[in-house]
Amino acid sequence: MSLSIRLATVYGTMFLFTGVYLPFFPVWLKAQGLDATEISLVVALSLFLRIVVSPFFAAVADRIGDRRRVMVWLAWASLVSAALFLWVEGFGLILLVALVLNAVFPSISPLIETMAMRARIDRGMNYGRVRLWGSITFILASVGAGWLLEWNPPSIIALCFVAALSLNVAGIWLLPREKPPVRKPVRRGSQFADVLRIGRHPVFILFVLAASLTQATHAVYYAFGSLAWQGQGYSDTVIGLLWATGVVAEIVLFYVSGPIMARLGAVRLLMLAAAAAVLRWTVTALSPPLAVLFLMQVLHGLTFGAAHLGAVQFVTQAAPPRLAATAQSLYAAMASGVIMGLVTIGVGPIYEELGPHAYFLMAAAGAIAFGGAVLVAMRWKGEVLVPEEDGQEEERSQENGS
Repeated sequence: MSLSIRLATVYGTMFLFTGVYLPFFPVWLKAQGLDATEISLVVALSLFLRIVVSPFFAAVADRIGDRRRVMVWLAWASLVSAALFLWVEGFGLILLVALVLNAVFPSISPLIETMAMRARIDRGMNYGRVRLWGSITFILASVGAGWLLEWNPPSIIALCFVAALSLNVAGIWLLPREKPPVRKPVRRGSQFADVLRIGRHPVFILFVLAASLTQATHAVYYAFGSLAWQGQGYSDTVIGLLWATGVVAEIVLFYVSGPIMARLGAVRLLMLAAAAAVLRWTVTALSPPLAVLFLMQVLHGLTFGAAHLGAVQFVTQAAPPRLAATAQSLYAAMASGVIMGLVTIGVGPIYEELGPHAYFLMAAAGAIAFGGAVLVAMRWKGEVLVPEEDGQEEERSQENGS
């Protein structure tokens, strides 16, 4: 079995879970008796653990040189924690389980992204055509879960979590074992010092903030999109189709991503994503007719897909290989943790007061992110932000040219 098929299988099994979790976890929370503020707290507070946990596991993987082993640990921990949703009740216990689940499962993503991007560089693998299988299974999961909810109680969602994460464990087991690279002795603390160097570099900070804010424009959508559409009278099947439409657009973008990434580059991809966010959320805030709403969902291919492609390309170019997983996790911690968490906490009471008009704030955030991307374009020309060691500069420059 080729590496591309194995990676596609992992993406596919990961997004089976995400395809149920993102659209319908808030629906399950509401069925457990949580109000809008409590839902936003469960969704948001669980994001903050990624600030510390994801970089920690990524640093462990970089240190031992075996990302597969760390991913197996994380996949099993995710399955066990999700299974607890079958028994827990009440805000406190639900929050505790959500904290654990959102500490371990998202930590898999930077590791698999790093493995995939290295395969793109070393073997010429088409990253987008491997990653799109995650988007395909997201569609199947969101539509399937919506269909199941038409004739089952919301408790079915927790069972879907367990089934999807069981498949994720199996998918990660298919990955090839990695041999730890032969490295020259490194003085104690030097890797941590390198992480600090890239983590506090002004260009890295500015890009990560702009990309994270672009992803955070989805906060109302992720936390309350399904509930808002239920309030507008749409069935769970239609809601599942709306989510799926956005991911279909994402799939199309990933399929043709090779030449697009080469032509536009990381920063212009982010600028495109931020501009699309301004349009998408402005129109969505107006509660447009269903046909227009489907059209706005198509822009998910840009607001999420283009921002994601730009971010993974930026980290691959800006960070040296020895810090690849750690740098990816720093971005993921900001995008899916700090910024998304802060915005999600804020939109809870705002959505309770404004309803769908809260999307106007997401459009404003997109405009700010666009400005940040413009500043990055003025300061970064594709160079590595932390110099290579042991004469690896020439090798790195050859990789970027491939």
